[in-house]
Amino acid sequence: MTKIVFSLVFALSLSACAATEPTISKENKWNGSTLSNEVIGEVQAKLTYRQCVYTEAQKKGYMKIDTRVATDAIMKQCEPTLGKIRTIFIDAGVPAITTDRFLKKTRVDLTRSILKSLMFAEATRKASVQ
Repeated sequence: MTKIVFSLVFALSLSACAATEPTISKENKWNGSTLSNEVIGEVQAKLTYRQCVYTEAQKKGYMKIDTRVATDAIMKQCEPTLGKIRTIFIDAGVPAITTDRFLKKTRVDLTRSILKSLMFAEATRKASVQ
């Protein structure tokens, strides 16, 4: 008997919670196609970030240290460029979660690419010395 009463109270409380949840209106929902061409053009500054990373990676000092440490140092040098892209997105009304995912994916993809190229360069140097 107590199990039935408990189940009934539990079911009623769930339905009461569901009834009080706010519904998301279409006005509050962000649509990716609402970005203007100007904003999209500014976000193409991602290419500036890529160029910064590749230019930084060409410096001779990174050849003398471990590739993982060098990759971390390179990425930290160019991090302010991503901050500009984040500001552009937030000012355009893009949700912070979406913006952060985009920036994280950009950062991770480029980090992997630079790490691979630095590891390849290090392997080439070691092979030519032997």
